[in-house]
Amino acid sequence: MEFQTHVAGGRLSEIIGEKALGYDRYQRRVGMKYGAENSLNAILKDQQLLPMVDSFTEGINAYIASLPKDQFPLEYKILDYSPEPWTPLKTSLLLKYMAWMLTGRNTELTYTRMWNKMGRDVVEELFPIYPWFVDPIIPPGMKYDFEPVPLDKPPNLYQSKADRGNIITQIHDGIGSNNWVVSGNRTESGNALLANDPHLGLNLPSIWYAMHLVSPNQNVMGVSLPGAPGIITGFNDYISWGVTNGYDDVMDWYDIQFRDSTMTEYFHDNKWKPTRKVVEIFKIRGGMTFSDTITFTHHGPIVWDTPYQTLSLGEKSIRNSIRQVSTGRALRWLAHDESNELRTFYLLNTAENYEDYVHALEYFNCPGQNFAYADVEGNIALWHAGNNPAKWERQGMFISDGTDPRYDWQAFIPHDQKPHIKNPKRGYIGSANQHPTTSDYPYFLSEFYWASFRWNQIHTRLDTLQSATINDMLDIQLDNRSVFAEKTMPVILRTWKNHLRNDLEKQAFTILSNWDYEMDGHSPAPTMYRYWYALLEELTWEDDLGIDNDKFIWPYRDKMMELILTNPESHWFDNKTTLQLETFSQLSQQAFHKMVSDLQSNYGGDIKTDWIWSKYQGTDINHVANIPGMGVLDLPTSGGSDIPNATGTTFGPSWRFVVEMGEKKIAYGIYPGGQSGFPGSIYYDNMVDDWVHGVAYPLSFSDNPAEISGLTIKFGNGK
Repeated sequence: MEFQTHVAGGRLSEIIGEKALGYDRYQRRVGMKYGAENSLNAILKDQQLLPMVDSFTEGINAYIASLPKDQFPLEYKILDYSPEPWTPLKTSLLLKYMAWMLTGRNTELTYTRMWNKMGRDVVEELFPIYPWFVDPIIPPGMKYDFEPVPLDKPPNLYQSKADRGNIITQIHDGIGSNNWVVSGNRTESGNALLANDPHLGLNLPSIWYAMHLVSPNQNVMGVSLPGAPGIITGFNDYISWGVTNGYDDVMDWYDIQFRDSTMTEYFHDNKWKPTRKVVEIFKIRGGMTFSDTITFTHHGPIVWDTPYQTLSLGEKSIRNSIRQVSTGRALRWLAHDESNELRTFYLLNTAENYEDYVHALEYFNCPGQNFAYADVEGNIALWHAGNNPAKWERQGMFISDGTDPRYDWQAFIPHDQKPHIKNPKRGYIGSANQHPTTSDYPYFLSEFYWASFRWNQIHTRLDTLQSATINDMLDIQLDNRSVFAEKTMPVILRTWKNHLRNDLEKQAFTILSNWDYEMDGHSPAPTMYRYWYALLEELTWEDDLGIDNDKFIWPYRDKMMELILTNPESHWFDNKTTLQLETFSQLSQQAFHKMVSDLQSNYGGDIKTDWIWSKYQGTDINHVANIPGMGVLDLPTSGGSDIPNATGTTFGPSWRFVVEMGEKKIAYGIYPGGQSGFPGSIYYDNMVDDWVHGVAYPLSFSDNPAEISGLTIKFGNGK
């Protein structure tokens, strides 16, 4: 709990010294502490919630005060520091840390660089708002019968020339999640079903803590974030809910023009406006205290500033007379705003019906999330929640003009205009971080959502179920089928068929020809397919865009599928460094030959034993502070990032959870960790092996402790 708040609040230097100062400054400059303080203000105004937060804080501090130094957790002894009193600000910081993980994806600088070098049409071709393969959350055909908020859009999109500063850290490729709900008319029991498995970076101690809270005004079960009160995803006597990341663009970067190097005034809406300055103090272990002055505009904090940089200015305003200016780049992040997400979860914990659920989501600000819902009355629903800015098309996709008010967030999407659906005719709803809507939706939400591969497979599975059971839900969570491979492998195999050079290549070709597209840990086919695909990406994009995440990012997997299936002669497959004209077929062959050679050299020549997926992928659950020996490594997992069972090398389903919403709740859940944070306890990581093998634990839900049982059920390999 405490280490994560030090990470979020830019205080690592207090623990590990000056080498963390750069990271700490960045955390403060992007506004983690600033946003946490603003959210704390909202909590302090909430006279119902504040006493609960204070009591929660007092409970933590009572435990800290009870610990003699020799009983401090092991991490404190290794890192040689002591716990300090918990505060409500720490709870707020923890929530901002989660918000950053889920909205910390920044592509404006990359897209702007690509626009400047290659043209905007190239960016829009490679990163379309609505990609070729889309299976949206809200099924096609939804009618939006509201009047959108009017927005003032500039006639021409601003093109930034100030290409400075480092690429902002991209989010981990694995961050995602699945959730879905099935109505009672498609279940064996007649009760609605809900499933949720959030995909996050995996750590020990676990990010989640399983809890059953019983009090005179609530009976709720699920998982909590240690350090934050209440259940984040779970169920009570009346409703259940599960969340996935929304991936909306709620983080925009602005070019700021200051009057001079003092940065006391900046230009906006044809006038000079005053800035606000905040001095941040950094205590450095073993060193002198450091201070950093952060300048704020109405857009947000200035993360980078470059005095006296020459800009090319084209707007018809007094800026035409400016040649030598001091510039900066400001971050506008939705999580900077005053908000009270804790109220959302308190209201969900105590909700009794659909109206309560919808009302609870009004308080949810950031990050954008898909909240799936099922209740004891048989209702199912899903809301794409969050206080999203109302944007015109592509607003915030590139670096924005901080001088022009048309680039400001002019309004927020009214709550009843957010994408949502209740009790659809097909009898199920779900999300897997794919696009929320079709192009009929009137607001621009983002240029990026995860490709629809995961949801398409879940959708296919659900569509075949007319009498679904809770066991079916658990089985779908462990589904390892690759939609990408299923759709592309027949074309890929044709490019290899007449170009096999030796017996090992023939054996590899035979195995992949007979592959069922399951990313099973015991199979070598997924290893060959993923290794081949990584080589194909290099051969396709490196000559045009450089090394991935260097200056440009590479297009996402759905774009590659589009090219393979519809345009194999595309110029993108041509290697610009050679005289000949390459096609997909030729690159595919090159990647195949190198894949077989590399895997033989690196793993051995026995394909069926040396190349199996669990050896190649392997999942590591590291300690949250990366302390060696306190994680669990090389777990033999199945799945992959675009698979319903979205397990990768350092990420995966951080909590698998299903519930049947009858009069008596039937629920199962597991996460890859344990209920103890002490590495010496048997309960530190006792659930990890069961998580790997698809075991689900019953969640005994009752207000009578005597009714709690201890049964275990296995699925997947243990089915």
